[in-house]
Order: sequence, then C-alpha cells, then structure tokens
Amino acid sequence: MKAIICDDEKGTCSDLEDLLLKYAEEKKVSLTAEVFYAGDTLLEYLKREKADILFLDIELPGMNGVSVGKYIREIMEDDNTFLVYISSKEHYALQLFQNHPFDFLIKPIVPDKVYPVLDKIYRIAGKNNLSFSYQNHTDRFCIAYRDILYFQSEGRKINIVMKNERKTFYGKLSAIEEQAPDFFLKIHKSYLINRNYVKEFTYEQVKMTNGDLLSISKVNRADVRRKILESAADEFRNI
Repeated sequence: MKAIICDDEKGTCSDLEDLLLKYAEEKKVSLTAEVFYAGDTLLEYLKREKADILFLDIELPGMNGVSVGKYIREIMEDDNTFLVYISSKEHYALQLFQNHPFDFLIKPIVPDKVYPVLDKIYRIAGKNNLSFSYQNHTDRFCIAYRDILYFQSEGRKINIVMKNERKTFYGKLSAIEEQAPDFFLKIHKSYLINRNYVKEFTYEQVKMTNGDLLSISKVNRADVRRKILESAADEFRNI
C-alpha cells in the first residue's frame, strides 16, 4: 500500500512517516509513505499517481484539507482512497462527513491512535479485494465488490450498478445479500447498497455518489438510519 501524508507542520509529517514505517515493519506488511506540505501540490501529484491511504491535515496553506477532500471525491471521483483527516482541533469533524473520511485523528499523532486505524484499513482492504461472481448464459464474470455501488432487483433480473456501467443477470437479491461483505446494506426489497457510496440520506431515501436516488422501505428505515449513523460515528471515534 502507498500512504501519503499532507501537513504543513514538518514535525507532524516526520513523526507520522516514522510511525507508518514502524507499523509496516512490525506487522510485516507492504507500506510506503510520501510527504507533501500543501494541498495544491498534493492534488497535482494525485492527478498522476494513486494513493491507497491519505493522511490529510485540514488547515493547509492555499487549498485547505476540506476542499482537497471534496476535489478528490467529487471531481476525481475517487471513492476508494482511505481518507484520514488529522487536526489539532475537534470542531471540524461534522464538516467532513460529505467527503466520506475513513477516520479523524486529533494531534498529537501517537501509535495508540494510528495503529488501530491502520489495522482496520488493512482488514477492510482485504474485504475490498473480494469479487462478486455471476453467470450470464454460459459465461462467468467477476466484479470487485469495491466497484459496485448497488444491486437492484427487477423481477427475476439483478442489475449491478457501477460508476459508469451496469451489468444484468438472472438471480435473487437475497442470495447476494448472504454472501456480500458487511459494507453492503439492504434498504429495500429491491436494493442492496454499498454504504461507501452513499452521498446523502434522509429517512425515506439515499442519494448515491452517481446521483441515483433510491427509496428506503418503511420496514427498513429505522435500521438503515441506525447503521449509516453508526458508520459515520465510527469514522470519528478517535475524537
């Protein structure tokens, strides 16, 4: 995995980089780190190169961390990078929800804060590498779960909706739900959604990152609201 640190405090960057390399050595995992000190410079790099994990300070010179995160999610349409905000102030947390951060760390950055975040990232990354397989006529296909926004049931047909395309095959949504990773959530008898691609939600519907509005059935509303809010709260558990 490749991690990027962006903070205008060189001491914070150095400390965090040392922690990441120490974690990689202790856990025997592949992890590299690169450092940037300004949001504008970081974005120019990300237009050419991909990052798996981004530790992003909020108060940066020029383009701040909130704007950088919004650009990554909305303009670059990158929903796969694990975005971890870092700050010396707590009051920013709720402002960051729209950027789908994975976590929020309060300075000073210490192993007890960083290691649990990395543990969870590696655990989820393993699940993200799983693929959904299906058969269409005599051919078998595989799609990474991380690339699927939602499954839609239409009679005997199942639509697999992704960012720029959709696939269709014959099947049952209940069978898909049984094998899907736990970041998929049933909101309706016709919809099984990837909660990582939920942009907004109300009591009656969710808006996915591609703009699709999906209804939440009455029987599922309380459970869906609880799970989405729990997921959001978990992102900020280190505050």
